[in-house]
Amino acid sequence: MDLYQLRGFYEIVREQSFTRAAQKLFLTQPAISLQIKALEGELDEILLERNRRQLRLTPAGEILFAHTKDIFARLEMARDEIAALKLVLRGRLAIGTSDTNCTYILPGLLAEFRIRYPEVELDIRNRMSPEVGNLVLNDEVEFGLATLPVKHRDLLGKVLFARRDVLICSPDHALGKRRRIGLKQIAEHPFLALERGSTSRQLLDEVFQREGLELQVEMNLGGIEIIKRYVEIGLGVALVPEVAVAEEVAAEKLHAVQVTGLAKRQIGLVEHRGRRRSRATEAFLELLQEFVDAGKI
Repeated sequence: MDLYQLRGFYEIVREQSFTRAAQKLFLTQPAISLQIKALEGELDEILLERNRRQLRLTPAGEILFAHTKDIFARLEMARDEIAALKLVLRGRLAIGTSDTNCTYILPGLLAEFRIRYPEVELDIRNRMSPEVGNLVLNDEVEFGLATLPVKHRDLLGKVLFARRDVLICSPDHALGKRRRIGLKQIAEHPFLALERGSTSRQLLDEVFQREGLELQVEMNLGGIEIIKRYVEIGLGVALVPEVAVAEEVAAEKLHAVQVTGLAKRQIGLVEHRGRRRSRATEAFLELLQEFVDAGKI
């Protein structure tokens, strides 16, 4: 058993594909298949069950993958610490974040990070906020940026900044001249909502339920960009982060209304309890705090 075989096995499981794993490691598919056969032969155990649709780990494969993941995490940490001896930040930084943060909040921050630390490879995984927590728990990312709170006992959440939501409608909508509105008035209009499963949708439903109100949900949609487009053509109203509609409001494609009784959403750092931060993580979080303090986020 050697590191090349273990790396091949590790990447196959992560990519759920022999072909993609081979491409990532600059190998041919037959070569990586031979690595797995050799590994299975040495252990005298089948590690992967294969069919046309998916790869599934056997019990032996589950054990080996758990240890292999730990091995490569420790090697990555060793590489970071050795790089630190040269005072040059190198390595890979995997971050989990929600679609909203990834699209509207992180671009400027990531651009500045690349300027300061060009030797760090960034791996950005955008998911719904609850799934960001799963990425952290499974050690697929070093940390997450998502809507709080987090509810798993092995996760820590730290508030970094607050985000305000506004009601949006088309400029010629009945609410197109309003500057402020209450939750009761929102419930009187056809509403376009994010699909169920997101933290934002869960918090929204809870707010209206506490007030004894029910949204007139016309459609459940998969992202804010789709919601903005549908609101623009008059299919309903929606609640979205203010930062997500700044351009459309300035161009008078959408009208934004402040909402009374709606608290700001807390956006924060999601970390695995007890996990040691890498130098790349520390550098990123320091830069993030700079942006927060300067009002750039």
